[in-house]
Amino acid sequence: MIDIVIPTLNRLDKQITLSNIPDTYRMSTTLVVQPHEAEETKKVHEKVWVLSGDNIGMSNTIKEITYEWSINRGSKFWIMDDDLTFMYNDLENEKWKKHKLESKEFSLMIGETEEWIADGILHGGIGTTWEPPSPAKYPYNTNCRIMTNKFYNGLVLAEHWNDIDWTGCCGAEDFYVNLQLLTKGFENRVWFKYVVSPADTNAPGGCSTYRDIEYHNTAMKNLKNKYNDYVLLREKVQQTGPWKGQVKLAATISWKKAYESSKLSTLSDFI
Repeated sequence: MIDIVIPTLNRLDKQITLSNIPDTYRMSTTLVVQPHEAEETKKVHEKVWVLSGDNIGMSNTIKEITYEWSINRGSKFWIMDDDLTFMYNDLENEKWKKHKLESKEFSLMIGETEEWIADGILHGGIGTTWEPPSPAKYPYNTNCRIMTNKFYNGLVLAEHWNDIDWTGCCGAEDFYVNLQLLTKGFENRVWFKYVVSPADTNAPGGCSTYRDIEYHNTAMKNLKNKYNDYVLLREKVQQTGPWKGQVKLAATISWKKAYESSKLSTLSDFI
């Protein structure tokens, strides 16, 4: 079975993802916390894994989780943000008709994802309710954006873990790792039959404790510098939220082009 792993910070009293996971899976789900929250977390949830230190940031958090669950455990695992609500999508007349994911549907999602992994898919996830409806990506899309959650085949990831720069683009680590894997030829798959509805960006706790507009924009520029051929940045004045009135850099990323580049590289090497 896939191990569900939830990194969380300063949200002990607001575990949205954990509360939305059916009982069958909730007890085996692991909360990943910093040392200063370990004892309090263990009072409310049995399975807790403690990071190496406090205030290490999300990039290092993901690095430690992927090392533990791939190299040390060799497990299939799914890293999820702590503020997700799981939904089921029906697509009718190019309109999503959603309802909250029931226990049986959650089990189907886990089982179908395990089939993907058995078929050779290294990484993927669940799409978000932010995505516009499209029959082309239903029930799933390939070689596309992954955010708020990501699954891995730990046994395969362990073979390539040292080839990944986990901490070279703090603030855009999900995009950065995804681009690295795609350009290395590892196809991803992302569900849109199942979707997640994240809480508001920069809700109290989590990454909002250190992420501000400057941190975000620096991350986007860094990502652009590393993958210039696939990343286009545009300025966008925020209309709502804690960054209202400020200029935020938004990235448009050519995910499929990034994956196709791996085939061109292979052909070039062959020739």
